[in-house]
Amino acid sequence: MNLTELSNILTKLYNNLGNKYITDNFITDPFEFKVKVRYGDPYEYHKYYVDVYSIPDIPKFLKYTPELRKEKKKDVVGAYVNVVEIKFKSMIEYVDPERKGLIGVNFMNVEK
Repeated sequence: MNLTELSNILTKLYNNLGNKYITDNFITDPFEFKVKVRYGDPYEYHKYYVDVYSIPDIPKFLKYTPELRKEKKKDVVGAYVNVVEIKFKSMIEYVDPERKGLIGVNFMNVEK
């Protein structure tokens, strides 16, 4: 699968399954995602990178839903956007399991 096809598939996956994960676990409205998969530069850690653009900008810190905090007995109020990045990275296995461990995920427009 070429990078353009992978970008289009991941855009659909993140707009559906990614938004479901975010809205089920955090207090926020869904986002509109646009994904661009690119080759990593020689100085970067991963061979490929998934650059995720969102409308609106994704917040740096997301608050867990009260139901999730009660169910999982979480002491913390929320999580940084890296938690969502890790989840999005794991979703790549659904589409392209051969690239597991070779791909990094970056949210490109995080609120300041």
